[in-house]
Amino acid sequence: MRFLLCSGLTADHARDIVQETFLRLHQHLEAGGAQDNLRAWVFRAANNAALNDRKSGARRLSRRLEACGEVACPRDDPERLLLRKERFRRLHRAMKELSAVERHCVLLRAEGLRYREIADALEIGTSTVADHLERALRKLGENCSV
Repeated sequence: MRFLLCSGLTADHARDIVQETFLRLHQHLEAGGAQDNLRAWVFRAANNAALNDRKSGARRLSRRLEACGEVACPRDDPERLLLRKERFRRLHRAMKELSAVERHCVLLRAEGLRYREIADALEIGTSTVADHLERALRKLGENCSV
């Protein structure tokens, strides 16, 4: 759900995609499908469902990326909140500069997926994932610095 939200989907749309993905997972397992890397399979299915939906023009992305990270801690004072928001704005701008594949690699890695799982989810090679993550982290580091 978090991956889909940070990809720019609305909460309602992301919930629909999650529900559709788990329905597909159930069908996959009932049909005796492979079970060796279900985590990557779920992310790939969710990503593909979102891409198919986007291509069909059925829905438009309406949730901005910055909305997925705005969680205030009640102990934060106004100065800390302001600094956190500014860091997040810089990160948001830097994330927008990444290619779609680089952004997906970063988001999936942030979800805790290993390189092999990311490769399976995006249907690219493991070394390609490493290259995209290295490039993305370099760009983020350059664009997020003060």
